[in-house]
Amino acid sequence: MDQRQLAYERLIAPVESRMIRTIWGIVRDPDEAQDALQEALAVIWRRWDRLQKHPNSEALVMRICINAAYDALRRRRRRLRWFGTQGLPVDAPDPAPSAVQAVAGAEARLRVREAIASLSRRQATAIVMHAVEGIPYEGVAAAMRCREVTVRTHVARARAKLRVLLADLAPSGRAQENTHA
Repeated sequence: MDQRQLAYERLIAPVESRMIRTIWGIVRDPDEAQDALQEALAVIWRRWDRLQKHPNSEALVMRICINAAYDALRRRRRRLRWFGTQGLPVDAPDPAPSAVQAVAGAEARLRVREAIASLSRRQATAIVMHAVEGIPYEGVAAAMRCREVTVRTHVARARAKLRVLLADLAPSGRAQENTHA
């Protein structure tokens, strides 16, 4: 294994699962997410020298993933326009102790994905990267090429909209708290 490949694996291995989850959060289709990940990895490999010199290489990797995911969405839109197909594929529910729980969980996940999809592009990206992936605000800001305060604003607005859109999914005590506020 040459030095470049070793350095590449040292950078990618720790963030690979975050890369795919971020791409998935935007694309929401297993095949397209895999294609976007491969595209992102190819871009990372081609731009390796620039990436190593970047002050926050992990943020740049995440930015490349975000760009690849949005490219996949644009391709999907063109394909839908061309072929006239409507609707987005939905992933299969995760295994659960009972069929009722599996259906309820899959339905809730679908509702959350649809609610995130209804947000603005920047809000959806910020909430997925920060709240779902656990990336700190500064890392999200670097990946989104904006200031940290802007990311905080996007996350706060996204949470507020999601709270309204998904109020019926909140535990009963939490839903009542929100109605009295």
